[in-house]
Amino acid sequence: MVFSASDPAQTRLAISLEENRTLKGRLEANENTANANAIQYHHRMSLIDQQLKDALALSRQAIANVSRTARLEERLLVLEEDCAESRSTVASLKLEIKTLKESHKSEVEDLTERLEREKVGRAADSEPLLVRIHELEEKVKENNKMMKDNSDRLTHLTLMLQPLWRRMLLDAARKKIYEALQKCDWKEVRAEYSPDGQLLRQLRAKDVHLTRRALELIWDGKTFRAAGNDAAHDAPAAEVRLGVTSVGGSNREAFDDIYIFVYGSAAEIEE
Repeated sequence: MVFSASDPAQTRLAISLEENRTLKGRLEANENTANANAIQYHHRMSLIDQQLKDALALSRQAIANVSRTARLEERLLVLEEDCAESRSTVASLKLEIKTLKESHKSEVEDLTERLEREKVGRAADSEPLLVRIHELEEKVKENNKMMKDNSDRLTHLTLMLQPLWRRMLLDAARKKIYEALQKCDWKEVRAEYSPDGQLLRQLRAKDVHLTRRALELIWDGKTFRAAGNDAAHDAPAAEVRLGVTSVGGSNREAFDDIYIFVYGSAAEIEE
């Protein structure tokens, strides 16, 4: 489990868990020590019992020897004192273990209670946050749907306007041509010139350089002009540029030429 250092409640919880583990470790160590002492005690008792048996056997064999019997009795007294001391030590250790168990039990219960209170408090604090997160997620979904709808409408509108922008480009090219030829309108140009080499040469003489295909589209261009007739209005060069860059096939180069003629630069797509 990972706790955030910036959360005091989590820090206290981590300290409590560490204290609990330390106390449990001390209890286990004391229990292990007591068990080891008990095993040693039983081992010593076995040795002492064996020694007592040996001593009794010796005393029976040398009962006539008073001096030897006295020494054996003295040794027995020492052994009995050792046994009494060992019994006292074991009893003391058992009492200490019992005391530690009771003490640690109380501390563990207290820590457990504190942990439960922390859990309840954190759950109560997090509930409003969960509600707020759910509300924000719903708003994000609504905004995403709105953005998608707007994007779809923009795409549809762009597709509708592209024919208009191409029509406007052709009209602007006609205007530049009759102004370059010093005519009043496009009708005068059509009345005086024909869409062959004559008009192309006249325009080049006026420093207007258009390809033959571009001039043909400007002169006629019925298909492109008809597509934009229903929604003819002014549009900025950026929108006209989008209309030109969406043209495919052999007409793209001609429309590029017309765009340069009208606006003075190539119809490149902006990044």
